[in-house]
Formats: sequence, structure tokens, C-alpha cells
Amino acid sequence: MCGIFGVYNFDRQKVSRDRSLAAVKKINHRGPDFQKVVFYNDEAIALGHARLSIIDLSDVANQPMETDKYSVVFNGEIYNYIEIREELKTAGYSFTTNSDTEVLIHAYDYWKDKCVEKFNGMWAFTILCKKTGNLFCSRDRFGVKPFNYYYDKKKLIFCSEIKSILEYDPALKVPNYNSIGLFCREGICGEIEETWFEGIKRLMPGHNMYIVDGDVKIKKYYDFPTDTIDISFNDAKIKFKEIFDDAVKLRMRSDVPVGTTLSGGLDSSSIVSSVRTFFKGEHDTFTAHFPDFKDDEYANAKKTNEALDLTGNPIIIKYGENYLEVLEEIIYHLESGHLSPSIFPLWRVYEQSTKKVTVLLEGQGADELLGGYIASFGGSFLKEQLGKGNIKNFLKQFSLLNKNYNIKSIATLYLRANLPIAVRTFIRRNVLKYENIFDGHIKTVSYPEKTKNSSNSPLKNQLQESHQTTLVNLLHYGDALSMAFGLESRLPFMDYRLVNFCYTLPAEYLINDGKGKYILREAMKDDLPKHIYEDAKKLGFPSPVDKFFRENKELLKSILLSEKSKARNIFNSTELEYFINNRMDKNSGERVIFRAVCVELWFKTFIDK
Repeated sequence: MCGIFGVYNFDRQKVSRDRSLAAVKKINHRGPDFQKVVFYNDEAIALGHARLSIIDLSDVANQPMETDKYSVVFNGEIYNYIEIREELKTAGYSFTTNSDTEVLIHAYDYWKDKCVEKFNGMWAFTILCKKTGNLFCSRDRFGVKPFNYYYDKKKLIFCSEIKSILEYDPALKVPNYNSIGLFCREGICGEIEETWFEGIKRLMPGHNMYIVDGDVKIKKYYDFPTDTIDISFNDAKIKFKEIFDDAVKLRMRSDVPVGTTLSGGLDSSSIVSSVRTFFKGEHDTFTAHFPDFKDDEYANAKKTNEALDLTGNPIIIKYGENYLEVLEEIIYHLESGHLSPSIFPLWRVYEQSTKKVTVLLEGQGADELLGGYIASFGGSFLKEQLGKGNIKNFLKQFSLLNKNYNIKSIATLYLRANLPIAVRTFIRRNVLKYENIFDGHIKTVSYPEKTKNSSNSPLKNQLQESHQTTLVNLLHYGDALSMAFGLESRLPFMDYRLVNFCYTLPAEYLINDGKGKYILREAMKDDLPKHIYEDAKKLGFPSPVDKFFRENKELLKSILLSEKSKARNIFNSTELEYFINNRMDKNSGERVIFRAVCVELWFKTFIDK
């Protein structure tokens, strides 16, 4: 897990050495163990790297790593590197390190761009062919690792974090008001190609970039499966557990200490339950603990720690006077806002866990894969049952979902997810009463094309859309916040084998018995603590930030209604003040204000400075 940076001058001008070194230094937090920049092709190309040592801690595994043909900068992990290395040895390759980076560079030499299809992992990397000067860049299938870039006819600049691009070329520090406007309205952010900086883009998940003879091309290499396989539930359950256990085992490969974030829920509990099937040594878990919050999950996590003989580390979360100061620091690392106030407790979890571990296993990705957010996915599931003519199962599941959750909220969220943009705008303006807050530069926005999936299952189409949008946004902040502390986050539910398998299963294997993630629950039944297996609720990451906002309205107004904020020509000050005074406590209005605060702090951090 590291940070990468590079410059490619198409006009053959020399890359600035000083600015390149400063750009790599800017992401020192991603790779505090070693930093280096190497220049090629008469210094028209620069490759830079900041290393966080996880696999093979020796100096020979530092980057940029070179062979006689290639040079590579790589951020991420190839978890199945040992198996690929053995395959490459059989093909005649020899190795001088025990790193996955050397496996990557030889894999590219052997399979060229098809090498990414062999990798089980998370990555963003660039390989330079020294002879031709061509580049091959890739981002992992699901967007766990970031790859940002700026391109014009003269140069290409790429990096793990945009702040490196701005350090190299400060003239690119220009707001992208369309992206900011999308965020303010609907929380759209890290899942789209646009960033908050005009002209700086993201290489999308599952895509490769080719720089050949000065020409830049981008090509998609990964698609979700769309067909449903014929398999019994018992066989599917066995296969699921086999893949899941192996995904966890692969992600335990490390030359530094590994721990797990543990909530009181099914996902992270399944991970530690799997760990305990093959690893009996000391294993630390880290849980956000809100002592005064009714939805605090620590009591459940504590029971899991005791049942599985884990070393629990409760991290007490309090929203005090420094909340906005911490939020400003978070936004510096996000390089944007974020839709969820849960970033604050996660920041504290990462901050404290680094005292004991360098790698964390986390449960991100399970909900979007297995139908965990029943309130969001239940409507599509019920629709599918009706479409198949499964009236008996429809009535049974309708009753169970209503008992465990609430059919009214399921129906509301289903309609909201499928409403046209014009209708959503109407609701924001006339029902939720916050559309009129947006003015000036963000009064109107252009929406990205909606993800299209071709499965014949309404549920799996919605799950895939969520996997490609909301989840990518969550991955964006997971990477940024963990790497702020030089911490590697590993996600077993993002194993591509598990994703491919689950998206071929019948919908009834994912949602059943009035519960989401049904196959996970049943596959792990014998390993899970009883209190986790029997709990059907999905709480999410609790965050009592609404209380903080309600109690600090004057502080919020001092930020959002300052003369500097008004001069940005983004918000209608009169409407914004009225909303804070009269509407913020209704319909989750504090989330709208949270987004506005994020925008103002972003301008203060990146534009004013």
C-alpha cells in the first residue's frame, strides 16, 4: 500500500525535478518508509513512489522497481502473488525479492495487459516500457485503489492523490462546480470520473490506460456477470464459504501486524469468525464506541470478542469542540466532501488502530454484494418475485420484511431510487425544501449517465449499480482516511471470485427469511457467535452528528454565512440561513448542512490556500 506519482511530457520537455520530489513528499503519509523519483527518456518522464512496507520489508523491494525492460510504480496488493510467482517460475522467470511488485512486473512481461485478469487484489499502477517510452496504467476491478490524472496534449500527470498534481502544477487548482453541485444535491462524489478540480479525472474501476506513441487510450477490461447459474442453495452455500474463507486467508498474508475493524454486525463478525478457523494467535479488533448513543454497537462487538478469543480495542468517540477542525483535516485527505458523517468515527478508529497494527481487514462491500441494505434493496427483490410469478414467496417475504423492517420505508426508498432526475429535483425543492439553497455556480448541474446493467434480475441490477456507485464512493473515503495514517485496509468481500460468484446466484439466495445477506449468514452459521447469527437488523455505522449540528447552529452559520463564503457564489445565503434555523432538524436536514460545511471547508483548504 503506497502512493504513486508520475509525469509524462509529450513535448519532450524535461520534467521538473524539484516539483516532482515535492509532489511525492506531499503523499508521504501514504508511504512513510521510502520515497524516490526516477527520471527517464532524457528526463521527459518521471515515476515517483512513496512506500508503505507490507510484503518483503527489505530495501530491494523499494520502488520504482526496475528490470532491464520495465519500471513500475504500484499502489496496492496482489494477494495471490505467491501462486502467480510459482506459475511464472515454471515459465522461466527468476525472482530476486519476495514482493508482489516483482510478480506484477514479470506478469506484465509475460501476459501484457491480460495480466490484470490474473490478479486477485487491489491496485493502481503504471508500468513504463524503457525501450518505447510507452506506459500501461491500470486500476483494480472495483476501485479500491485510486488513480487520478490530468491530461492535455502536452503532458500527463497521474497520482494516488490529487494534492500531488496540484503540488506539481498549482495552475490546476480550479474548482469543478458541476461535481460540487452533484455532491451538494445527492452526495455523488468519488464514484464518478469528475473530481472537484476542473480537468482532473479519475481512471474508473476496471479500466486500463494506454499511452502509446503519445496517444492516450482508456479501455474497460472488467464487467460484472449477468447470467444466473443453476445451483442448489446447499451447494451454493458450500461454494460461498470456500471462496470467502480463502479470500480472508489471502488477505492475512503480511509481514506486519494485521487486525480487524469490528462492528456489532454480520460482515466484520464473519471475517473474524473466518480468521479463527485457521489462525489461533492473538488478533486485535477495533470498534467505535459511542457510550451515550442508543445505537452503539460495542456491546455486540464485545460479545463477539469474548466468543472468539479476540483482543478487543474499544475506541471512544465524542463529538467535542474540535469536530470541525478534524473534519477539515479529513477533507484535506478526501480532496472533496463526503455524504456521511460516519467519516469522523472511522477517522478515529484508523488513528488509534495504528498503535497496534499496520493492516486492517474490513467488511466493506458485503451490503452491495449480498443485499444488506434491506430498506434499499427490498423493493427490487419483491418486484422480482412478482415478475417471476412467485406469489407465495412474495407474500411470505413481504410479511417477514415488514416484521423485521418496515414496508413503508422499503417502498419509499425503492421509489426514490427509480425516480427521474426532474422528479427528484421537484421533491428537493417542494417537499424537502433545500433545492433553493443552491445558487450561482451550482444552480444547475449535468448528471453523469446512469449505470446500465443487463441482468434479468431487478435485484442484481440494483446491487450492481450500487456496487459501481455508492460503494466506489465509500471505497474512496476508506482509502483516503486509512492512508492518512499509513494504514492498509483490506476487504475480503471485494475478492473478485466472490463478487463474480454472488452475482450469478438466484435473488432468493441473497434475500430470504426476511433478511439480507442470507447466504452469508447460513454459510457462516457454524462459525458465527450465536448472537450475530440470530440478529437480522442492519444498523450501519452509527454517528450522532445530527445532535452536534442541532446544538451548534450559530457555529454553522458563522462558517456558511461568512463574507468569504457568500463571495463564492455557491449558496443562496437567505435560503441557507432559513434552512438552518427552521428546516435542519427535519427530513435529515442536518445531512444537507453537513455537505455544505464540507464544501466550504474544501474551498478553505484547497482554493483559499
